[in-house]
Amino acid sequence: MDFLGIGAPEIILVLLLAFIIFGPKRIIELSRDAGKALRNLSRDAAAIRKQIEEEISADKTGKPPGENKSTPTDRTTIL
Repeated sequence: MDFLGIGAPEIILVLLLAFIIFGPKRIIELSRDAGKALRNLSRDAAAIRKQIEEEISADKTGKPPGENKSTPTDRTTIL
């Protein structure tokens, strides 16, 4: 297991030091925050990718962006 030149012993050492420095409760909080940040980053990347694909599609069809989407015919609000 060689990730960016870092082997398993180095990863274990870093994790052990983080556990000693931050403690078990703080490690859980940091992991949760990192997960949320990665989830938001993934969501934002997908939105950017979708926007780029819409722009490319609009260039190919000659229509302005957003006009390629189908519009709902029924505009009733569901409560």
